[in-house]
Amino acid sequence: MTDMAIPREHIGIETLRRMSALDAYNRWIVDEIRPWIGRVVLEVGAGIGNMSPFFLDRERLIVTDRDERCLGELRKKFADSPNIRCEYYDLENSGAHLRQRGIDTIVCLNVLEHIEHDEHALAEFAAILEPGGRAIFQLPAHRLLYGTLDRNLDHFRRYGVREIKRKFRRAGLVPENIRRMNMPGAVGWFVTSRIFRKNILPEGSLGLFNRLTPLFVAFERIIPAPFGLSVIAVGRKPD
Repeated sequence: MTDMAIPREHIGIETLRRMSALDAYNRWIVDEIRPWIGRVVLEVGAGIGNMSPFFLDRERLIVTDRDERCLGELRKKFADSPNIRCEYYDLENSGAHLRQRGIDTIVCLNVLEHIEHDEHALAEFAAILEPGGRAIFQLPAHRLLYGTLDRNLDHFRRYGVREIKRKFRRAGLVPENIRRMNMPGAVGWFVTSRIFRKNILPEGSLGLFNRLTPLFVAFERIIPAPFGLSVIAVGRKPD
């Protein structure tokens, strides 16, 4: 099936499948957030579990999603992992069932942009976290990049740094570390989504990007990204 023939309702799952092959890129993301990951981790919007294996060394890991297809994949993938629980969680609704569970870290990677009422979700995260705990996000950056890829992935928005800080504070989270990453990805997204108006990220381009990722990582260690495809944002719940 060609990219143009993929039904819109399947683009999200197909994108997750394509992203699962990007081992170097996924490792880059985890390396960016690893310093803030604690012992008891809640991964929100885990999808088909592309990132979850990076957190298997934690004391406990709760992986969640609101898509039953994804939950089925997660349950199969982690059936033999005693420290992992797979649970339903819809960010548009209450997270009360996840409170008082000793969760000191929430990991939410490329999920919040899918939620219309994102400030409600942030407030729920603050309520779930133990005092001193952290919510860690990867968010799509720069409104200028919003295009066909975002629309087909049901993104409500792309984020600016000041916006993130403002929403954190309103939700009761202290902005602790917020920075941009992935300059080459921003250029590629603009070309693919705004110029060529593709419906889905092309597999060939993703494969090339993954092979070049070590170079991108090395470059951004020397020169902090002034712009990027993503924002890494860490918010702390006050003690």
